[in-house]
Amino acid sequence: MKDIAVIPNDTRDIDLAETKKVVEILHGYGAEVRMEQKFRGKAENVRFGSMEQILRTADAAVVLGGDGTILGVAAKAAVHGVPILGINLGNLGFLAQAEKGDYSVFKSLFDGDYSVTSCMMLDAVIVKQGVEGKRCLALNDMVVTACGSSRMITVSAAVNGTNIGSYPADGLIVATAVGSTAYSLSAGGAVLHPDLDAMIITPVCPHTLKARSTVIPGDDEIWLSPARPRRSEMMLLADGKPVDVLKDGEFIKITKAKYRTRLIKPRNRNFFDVLREKLAD
Repeated sequence: MKDIAVIPNDTRDIDLAETKKVVEILHGYGAEVRMEQKFRGKAENVRFGSMEQILRTADAAVVLGGDGTILGVAAKAAVHGVPILGINLGNLGFLAQAEKGDYSVFKSLFDGDYSVTSCMMLDAVIVKQGVEGKRCLALNDMVVTACGSSRMITVSAAVNGTNIGSYPADGLIVATAVGSTAYSLSAGGAVLHPDLDAMIITPVCPHTLKARSTVIPGDDEIWLSPARPRRSEMMLLADGKPVDVLKDGEFIKITKAKYRTRLIKPRNRNFFDVLREKLAD
């Protein structure tokens, strides 16, 4: 661990106060620190470049922020095979492995007292008129929802070519095991252990008593498309970010991505301890 990319969320870390502490600690361990060009002049003894450049050479990425910050980096880091160590400056912080001010995690990192969890990601491609178009990656989830104001849609879902039903709902979530503790959980889905290669399909506020959250193997293929009689358009969001709008006759194909997000985890940190801590009343 000699080359570390430090990626802060400057809306959560005002004046980069915590980031500067982390940079100093990393220098103390003899690491070379790289940050994005936009932070030039705000941190000392740091090499700067584009996100692509700092991840290309990094042994690890330290991300300071909430889960949203980590999700924003996950796909880029996955493409380069760079493991992520998250420092939680937000609220729940399920994806982070350390809390603000608790930087003993770096001793574990440089002592080699850690493991790396390889997390399944989702790949979604939008098919229009039989032609594959926009493609995106997500660590947590792919969500289809109505465009514009909050209104019900009907989503037709198929797994491996077999129709599993139509969901009249506010939307439909396809989440990974890691993402099962995010939006899917809020919508009533089950919690899956993050080591699982699986997908969970969860309707959002379904207008039926029959709709249930469904867990399927990670190697399966899911097709989602807008269905009548309700609105004939729906929007795809990947980890909360809008991707594209689909109309009648168009569909989304969701599969396991060839890339995986690698999360650094101290050996003394257990998923069930984190779950109990984060979801405590």
